[in-house]
Amino acid sequence: MAAEKLQQLLSELQQQGAVVSGDLRDALEVALGKLPLVSQREFDIQAAKLARAEEKLAHLEQQLKALEEQLGDKN
Repeated sequence: MAAEKLQQLLSELQQQGAVVSGDLRDALEVALGKLPLVSQREFDIQAAKLARAEEKLAHLEQQLKALEEQLGDKN
C-alpha cells in the first residue's frame, strides 16, 4: 500500500516537473525574444562591414594627408 502511494506521488511529481519545465522554457523563450540579440551570421556580416569601413577611412586619411602636404608645398 505504501509503495503504491509512493509510486503515485512520484508519478505526480514527475508530471508536475514536466509542466514546470515547460512553463519555464516558455517564459525563457519569451524573455529571450525581447532581448536585442542578433545571430552570429548577422554579427559577422556587420563586423566585416565595419572592417571595410575602417580600411576605407584609413585610405581616405592617407589621401587627405597627401593633399595637405601638396598644398603646404605650394604655399
